Amino acid sequence: MQTALWICGGVLLLLLVLLLGICAFIFQQLVGRTAPPVPKWILKQIAGNAPEDPYTEKAKRAAADFRKMPLEAVTLTAPDGAALRGHVLVPEHPNGRLVLACHGAHSSGIGEFCFMAPYFYRNGYTLVLPDHRGCGESDGKYMGYGTHESRDTLLWLRYAEKRFPDRNIYLLGVSMGGATVLMMSRLVEDETVKGVIADCAYTSAWAEFSYQLHTSFSLPDFPILHICNAYCRLLAGYSFHDASPIDAVRQAKRPVLFIHGGKDDFVPTFMQKLLYDACPTEKSMLTVANAVHARSYYTDPAAYEAALERFMADCEGATV
Repeated sequence: MQTALWICGGVLLLLLVLLLGICAFIFQQLVGRTAPPVPKWILKQIAGNAPEDPYTEKAKRAAADFRKMPLEAVTLTAPDGAALRGHVLVPEHPNGRLVLACHGAHSSGIGEFCFMAPYFYRNGYTLVLPDHRGCGESDGKYMGYGTHESRDTLLWLRYAEKRFPDRNIYLLGVSMGGATVLMMSRLVEDETVKGVIADCAYTSAWAEFSYQLHTSFSLPDFPILHICNAYCRLLAGYSFHDASPIDAVRQAKRPVLFIHGGKDDFVPTFMQKLLYDACPTEKSMLTVANAVHARSYYTDPAAYEAALERFMADCEGATV
């Protein structure tokens, strides 16, 4: 009897260690700067992963072309001493508008906005492109899914306001960047900030990760998501519940344009409607019918550009 108990205890301990190891791997995938490789069969299970297509190669070429434009490297220092690096693109003929553009998870300013850059530059938009902590060229081991990104981007906003005092500023974000600008929406009272554009944002990090567990792997939140969240609290200093754009947007102080892909099942399209309904300010919505996650501009640039121009004109009390 005692031997059987020891064997059962050993098996349970082994299963616990295995579970903790799996959750550590998942946490690093979700939050870490360097993500360990994932077997292809697992990647195929994840809802919203786009099929193999020419997008990746086109994005590499677009990013290379973007780097040939007259970009200026800028470094800011956060209160905790972290170096926050990014780029500024000043057009030859400024149109009086500045876009502070926030990228998604595991991306960078140049990588995320490489397809949009020619449009912005050609039409006179000043671009400020931070690399968030744990991404690109900035310091940091972990991404915050909008928590520390929203605080850091306020530093970039102050920089933009000081350097370009004659510009109307718009906050634009894609995916995690969309969550970032929505989390800023309750903090921004500056008259220079005219509006917020959130492209394929999630309602909260917890809701997004829960959706993926349920949809991709038919697993409940407990215990995996709870253990990953404990790792996040311990190592990255925040909870997945803290990354909650839907709570922030309920207190928004500026107009918001919500953009989402109609075929996005990575950050599901229904989250766009939840965020839109929660927003108390002037708001509008663009759903790009055939776009998957973070590819609305790539899929239909004309509709995207028209929505931006219309939204900005409305924010400035003009007409187009």
